[in-house]
Amino acid sequence: MENNRIVDLLRHSRHDWLNKIQLIKGNLALNKLDRVKDIIEEIVIESQNESKLTNLQAPNLAAFLMTYNWETHKIRMEYEVLGDLFNLSHYDIEITQWCKNFMLSLDKAVDSIADNHISITIEVNTQDVRFIFDFSGIINHKEEIQNWLEQSNDSSTCIEVKSSIVQKNELTVIVMVK
Repeated sequence: MENNRIVDLLRHSRHDWLNKIQLIKGNLALNKLDRVKDIIEEIVIESQNESKLTNLQAPNLAAFLMTYNWETHKIRMEYEVLGDLFNLSHYDIEITQWCKNFMLSLDKAVDSIADNHISITIEVNTQDVRFIFDFSGIINHKEEIQNWLEQSNDSSTCIEVKSSIVQKNELTVIVMVK
């Protein structure tokens, strides 16, 4: 089973890289050199974020975020990591589970034909780690999201919801790792 998972991961990764190369080739053929430079810069930034994410020593979280868009969801995800190096290994499973449950709840609440997008910013400093979830799209069931956020703010976990704004077309949630 492990070899099948590795092959599947490599297949998805190869597919992503081929898409990026085809974008570059297409824009080169159209002599759109500025667009080619932009695409390459986007690839560099994405690679830097992947590197920073893996350096947080939270392999479950990294795997979840890096492979999220490989599966079928109503929401397209991007992420960035800002700040210092931090060892999240003690919190990896709890943070990952919280993020998975949150994204599952959000995925159920959004409009299936809308252009739904979430940007996750992980801000790290020497004292704490904060996650900022910034969603744009259409939320059909915002009360369900609000209820989920309230219920998830359990004092027994390492995640604390610091603030949340849930509206029809956007959502912002800030959580801290305690």
